[in-house]
Amino acid sequence: MENELAKSMHKVDEIEDSANVYVTDNVFYTIIGMAAGDVEGVHSLADLSSQEALTKPSQRVFNRCAKLDFGENEVDVSLCLNIAYGNSIPEVSKNVQNRVISSIADMIGYTVRRINITIADVVMP
Repeated sequence: MENELAKSMHKVDEIEDSANVYVTDNVFYTIIGMAAGDVEGVHSLADLSSQEALTKPSQRVFNRCAKLDFGENEVDVSLCLNIAYGNSIPEVSKNVQNRVISSIADMIGYTVRRINITIADVVMP
């Protein structure tokens, strides 16, 4: 378990010479899920593998809707969403990308290199 946690830790900051600040993958998943879910036109998050709707926000949901690929202080994100019927898919997708990019930059300080979005379904609001 300790080894798994170490693999999912990402250095965010160095406090003086002897202390570092790390966040786990879960922090990224939660920020991505909350940011994407707040965008108008997003009906729900969807599971990347099954593309089923994940309507109850929780950590277990967020890590199923996104995939992360890390570089040094940067990350690529793949995200799966359901869009509410009547919304422009390109517009909602761009708004999600912008919200996720700014949320990760503001809260963690990482750069998002790219966000790939898969629209699993269009859902009646």
